[in-house]
Amino acid sequence: MALNQKKLQKKKAKQAAKSKARKRVQKKKGLLGTFSRNLAIQQAFKAPVYECWEAEQLFDQESHSGIGPVMITRKSSNGDIIASVFLVDVYCLGVKDCFVRVFTEENYPSFLEEVNSQGPVKKIHPTCARKLIEEAEKYAANLGFSPHKDYREAKRIFGDIDSAACPRSFQFGKDGKPLYIAGPYDKPSFVKNVVNKLAKKCGTEGYHYIAPID
Repeated sequence: MALNQKKLQKKKAKQAAKSKARKRVQKKKGLLGTFSRNLAIQQAFKAPVYECWEAEQLFDQESHSGIGPVMITRKSSNGDIIASVFLVDVYCLGVKDCFVRVFTEENYPSFLEEVNSQGPVKKIHPTCARKLIEEAEKYAANLGFSPHKDYREAKRIFGDIDSAACPRSFQFGKDGKPLYIAGPYDKPSFVKNVVNKLAKKCGTEGYHYIAPID
């Protein structure tokens, strides 16, 4: 019986050691377990706004992209940084994608570098970040498109940010019309659905699209 107890204690000790090691790896990577992540999110959503970013060429008429990230972050007193990242299509689809991430203070810069490497970003005032995201979502809604399924969760980061205080105005669409540019991961069925909705809402001459011929 005593031998079994010793084996059980050794087994528990090994499990505890593995758990501690896993937590150290998660902390090093800036990742949190599900429970810890959810708790951190709840707390961080109430933290002060840290900084906000917008894709530099989001409204550049020469680049013909019309899509890029808009990011809002908040920083809690313990150093955790929560980021809501919105992939905004200002030409047509509004909030095409979005997600929420929690980072340690040490790992946040590397994430920002990764975002910047996919296209330069610039700082934006929090009031304008919220206004841009919400107005893009409304523009797309008027065309019949819903925001990404995680939008409800991601937009909780808006909190008390007053979008009415933003002095900027945003022009959506391209040359006065919606322009849908099919992304590399848009499935043929998705592309067809978008084009059909635009045709129904805007008429055959009321929109443009760029997509594979197939």
